[in-house]
Amino acid sequence: MEQPKVKNTTYSATFTSATGGLYIREFNALRPLIDRPDFRAQLKKEVLENNYLQINAQSSRRKVINNLIPRIESAFDDFWHSFSDSQPQEQALMLFYLTLKAVPLVFDFHFGVTLPAWKGSGRTFDLFAYQMKIDELGNRFSNVAQWSDATRRQLIDIYKRILREAGFLKEESLIAPRMPDQFYFIFLRNKDPWFLEACFVSQTERERIINLFYSAV
Repeated sequence: MEQPKVKNTTYSATFTSATGGLYIREFNALRPLIDRPDFRAQLKKEVLENNYLQINAQSSRRKVINNLIPRIESAFDDFWHSFSDSQPQEQALMLFYLTLKAVPLVFDFHFGVTLPAWKGSGRTFDLFAYQMKIDELGNRFSNVAQWSDATRRQLIDIYKRILREAGFLKEESLIAPRMPDQFYFIFLRNKDPWFLEACFVSQTERERIINLFYSAV
């Protein structure tokens, strides 16, 4: 599998510090600021002024924005234009794409645990399997080894919420989001074919969609 182009390769538990999930409401609220070349300065101003997020506590706004910035920086050039023109379920998957690129633990959970479960016979969310993945990472990274049991459980819970919001989970069962072929074209155009596999698209279907894409360009 071709790996995504990531900027952040540090395992961190900081994405437990805010509301978690895909931040669909927050991204949509901040859309007027995200496209601006000085978006970092604008988001810093938003922490103080609360013109868009409408989150009462300044500390909470800061935590949310600190979680959004790496995801915003992971977007390709025409990402937000396409995002604005997309349906809600498409937007959720697009934000899932940013989360995979910006949060290494989410990527490892998804490709190291969730995708193998989908390809296997169980197709359920297995809490123990994610705990084992953190243990495996803890053997390689000292900061991960220091995470408390409560932090580890919170990380798994947030990832589970992400799966649910992105359309991969119904109760405890894994499901495949059903998207039109054209939805994936923007990721192929930006040389991220790995995202099709992330969306549970089978190899046969990936090949068909990729051939369709190249026949259309």
